[in-house]
Amino acid sequence: MKTTTKLVHILMGATMLLALGAAAGAQETKAPKKAATPSAAKEPVAAKKTMDEVDEGETPIAKKDVPAPVIAAFAKAYPKATIKGYAKELEKGQTAYEVESMEGKIHRDVLFAPDGKLLIVEESIDMQDVPEAVRLALDSKFPKAKVQLAEKVTEGTSVAYEFKATTAEGKKVEVKFDAKGKELKP
Repeated sequence: MKTTTKLVHILMGATMLLALGAAAGAQETKAPKKAATPSAAKEPVAAKKTMDEVDEGETPIAKKDVPAPVIAAFAKAYPKATIKGYAKELEKGQTAYEVESMEGKIHRDVLFAPDGKLLIVEESIDMQDVPEAVRLALDSKFPKAKVQLAEKVTEGTSVAYEFKATTAEGKKVEVKFDAKGKELKP
């Protein structure tokens, strides 16, 4: 009988320990994990650009504020691009919507009319891909300048090249050339 009593006491003690452990575990609070939405990886909730990145006259907006024809036109033209943000701006006095994106190493800003008509495409470009006439014009205007940003800007059938650079004297400059190296207004 003594063995049976000891066994009962051991089982009761073990049961109590398990119950206490379960109760203590239940009191631990953990933040609930948010379910990832399929679009969350490719779509921001709202465009978040720093003040240095927001162009003058550009207002960051959420996807819900972008007209459906703009979203559809971008998706059709750039199906593999990852969207980084959206903005609303005035282009030549008309409301336009910008979609900022990345595709591989290419940073791309695409401007659309509210009806989804493509207006302007700005794509980052490596200096070796800039036409020689444009590179020579840049070097002539700003010898030994260090280029921070080179972009190919397509508006309709017109192609231009835009640069943000620092001159040899340390001055920050922006300059734009047509495909033949003629300077344009930025």
